[in-house]
Amino acid sequence: MKRKILKISLFMLILLIILVILSAIFIPKNNSEEAGMNNLPAMGILGEEENTIDMIMYGDSESIASTIPKRMKEEYGISSYICGNPGQSMPDTCRIVYETLKRQKPKMIILEANNIYNPVGIAVPVARVINVVLPITEFHYRWKNLKKEDFFGKKNYTYKDENKGYHYVGVTDPADDSHYMEYSEEKEPVPTSNKIYVKAIKKYSESKGAQFAIVSVPSCKNWSYKKHNGMKDFTEKENIEFLDLNALKEEVKIDWKLEIKETM
Repeated sequence: MKRKILKISLFMLILLIILVILSAIFIPKNNSEEAGMNNLPAMGILGEEENTIDMIMYGDSESIASTIPKRMKEEYGISSYICGNPGQSMPDTCRIVYETLKRQKPKMIILEANNIYNPVGIAVPVARVINVVLPITEFHYRWKNLKKEDFFGKKNYTYKDENKGYHYVGVTDPADDSHYMEYSEEKEPVPTSNKIYVKAIKKYSESKGAQFAIVSVPSCKNWSYKKHNGMKDFTEKENIEFLDLNALKEEVKIDWKLEIKETM
């Protein structure tokens, strides 16, 4: 019996070593789509010169369509980047935070609030952890496209997004804001699993010398007073700065009936 356990343990150890070696080979050495990198254009930040970004925002489609880094630089002198993707989950956000802060030392980290309400199944966090530990599980499909530099080369990030993660939308339809931010005393609780990710991101950001805050950008479709209450309750308990632009309708005036059909 002991011999059998020893053989199994030895086999598992050898398998783990092989997977670690293969992971080092299969992980993209460039941040371009051609190299097999995922989460573009969020990962375009890896192509930016190290330690040149003052503020980074993470989140889902709310983040990439609401903040314009070029204008922030022109009007306020703040260099920023939006590391978001449509439907981005908190495990993905957490992973991108850890990856980007290896190359940047921002003064401010902002997490878009709607991202925190995106539901996460039990299997997703486990899969993300495995992907981080053994990248081959995520990039195994690259076996047909492996090149010499994948075996012997160093990471060389060349892809840059000229919009710094911002996604321009030139076509919009009128939105129904008839019940937008109607007052309510009810609270929509922040998902428990996502609370763990938020606290981890806060702790890691502060360990890197960055201030951490949560911001909810205007959205009459995805935000409500119930979410406002739930997020306010959570952030107050965790001592996290929270700014809800949806609650500042007089200061942030938006014509939700505006229809745009232009293209770039």
